Amino acid sequence: MAEPLRLARHVFLTGEKQVGKSTLLRRLIESLNLHCAGFETRLLTMDGLRRGFLLHGRVEMDPASNDCIVSVRTGPRKSVPVLDVFNENGVEILHRSLESAAPFLLMDELGKLERQADAFCAQVLSCLNSSKRVLGVLQQCDSLLIREITARTDVTLLQVTPENRDALLSSLVAALCEP
Repeated sequence: MAEPLRLARHVFLTGEKQVGKSTLLRRLIESLNLHCAGFETRLLTMDGLRRGFLLHGRVEMDPASNDCIVSVRTGPRKSVPVLDVFNENGVEILHRSLESAAPFLLMDELGKLERQADAFCAQVLSCLNSSKRVLGVLQQCDSLLIREITARTDVTLLQVTPENRDALLSSLVAALCEP
C-alpha cells in the first residue's frame, strides 16, 4: 500500500502544458467543497482562436476590475503580459482574498508572464506568509518568483503527469481531509 501523501502548508502543482494541472485543482476544490478566494487565469478566445488570457478574481469586486485581459497572444507560442493588470487588478484580487473568510487561496496559475510585475509578485509572497493555505499551479519556467516559491519549506510541489493525475487527486483529497 502506498504511503499517504504528506503536505506542507501550501500545495502547488506543476507539469507539462495541457497535462491537467488546473483541472486537477478544480476537481480537488469541488470534491472537498473548499471555500477558496484567489484567482484563476481563463482563456480569452475570439472567433474560436486563443487570443490571450483573463485574470478572474474569486472575490467580490467591481465587475470592471475583474476578468481583465492579462496577456495578449502576438504569435505562435508568443504572448505579451499586461503588467498593469497584474500590478493593479491582481494585487487587488490578492489583497481582497487575504481579507476574505475563505481559508484557501487559489493561484491558478503563476509563471513567466508576471515575472516583471513586481507589485503582484510581492503580493503573492505576502499571501504565502499569511494564515491562508495556498493551492496553486506553477508553470515549468525559470523566474525569480517561481524559484522563491519552490525554495520555501512550507510548499509542497507536485509533478502532474497523464499517468498520475487521477491517483494524485485521490491522494490530495485524503491528505487534505487529515486533521
